[in-house]
Amino acid sequence: MKTYVNTKIKTYKFSSCDICDAKCCSGSNGTIFNQVILDDFFELHNNFPIVFLLGDLGFLKPVVLFTNGKDYCKYLENNRCIIYENRPSVCKIYPLSPHLTNDAYIDLSCPAVGDEGEFIVKEGVVQDGFKDEILKDYKDKYINMHLYFEKFNKKENLEFFTKINEHSFYKFKEDLGDEYLKIHLSSLKNFDSYFTV
Repeated sequence: MKTYVNTKIKTYKFSSCDICDAKCCSGSNGTIFNQVILDDFFELHNNFPIVFLLGDLGFLKPVVLFTNGKDYCKYLENNRCIIYENRPSVCKIYPLSPHLTNDAYIDLSCPAVGDEGEFIVKEGVVQDGFKDEILKDYKDKYINMHLYFEKFNKKENLEFFTKINEHSFYKFKEDLGDEYLKIHLSSLKNFDSYFTV
C-alpha cells in the first residue's frame, strides 16, 4: 500500500521506473481513485470515469477512477503506459503528490525512492524535472473545486453509481446546465466491464 509522507525539510532521491513492475498502477496496491481539481476534468474525461465521493462531513469530492481495486490500470501493457503522453497529472508527478498544506508529499513505498538516482526533493524543495503546476498553490485549487461543487451538493441531484472495495461512488442525474457536470457525465463512457469485474 502507498505510504505518503511530507517532504518538508527532507531530501529524497529517485532512481528509475525501470526497477519496478508498475506498483503505482495496481489496484491491489491501493490505486483505485484520486481526488481531482477543476483543471483535471479536461485532461481526464477522455480516458477515465470522473465520479464523486461524499466526504465524512457531507462534502462532495470529484475523483477519477483508475482501477477496479484488484487489477492494474487498463492502460498498462507490459508495465508500460499506453497513453503515456496523455496520462493524468497525478501519474506524471508520482511518487510526489500535492497536499492541502501546499507541501509536496512523497510515496515511500515507491521502489525508486531511496538513496540512488537524482534528487527529486532536496531540503524540502521539489527539484527541476519533477516540478509540476499541480503542486503549486494546491490548497487554493482544492478550495475552489470544493466551493464550485458545493452549489450542486443536494441529495436529489445525485445517485449511487458503483462501489469498489469499501468506497461508494456517485454520479449526477443530469448535467444541470453546467460545463463540469457535462464533462463528468460524458466521462462515464469510460466506465466499462473492466471496472465491474
